[in-house]
Amino acid sequence: MAAPQQGEVELGFFGWMNRVLVVLIVLAVLAGIGMSYLPLIQKNQQYQERVQRKQAEVERLEAETKRLDTEIRLLKTDSRFLERKIRELGYARPDELVVTFKDGVK
Repeated sequence: MAAPQQGEVELGFFGWMNRVLVVLIVLAVLAGIGMSYLPLIQKNQQYQERVQRKQAEVERLEAETKRLDTEIRLLKTDSRFLERKIRELGYARPDELVVTFKDGVK
């Protein structure tokens, strides 16, 4: 260590300990601030995850809506599509015979 200049007082060990104590106090204050914001940060992350889940659900529902809108349009305008959908429900014309097969029959 250099010799103290004019107007400076050499505190030696206690001066060094004083600086360490100040640094520790500053670190403790910063840690306290960080700990107080930790629940807020975690809650923010939970909200962001919830928003992402909701956005994915909205996208899924929009795709489903688009598919259903297309199906409605086809049911109104395409007679072949309408007939196919009716047959999928198990209906037939009065003069037709419906044959169904069951899976796993021994």
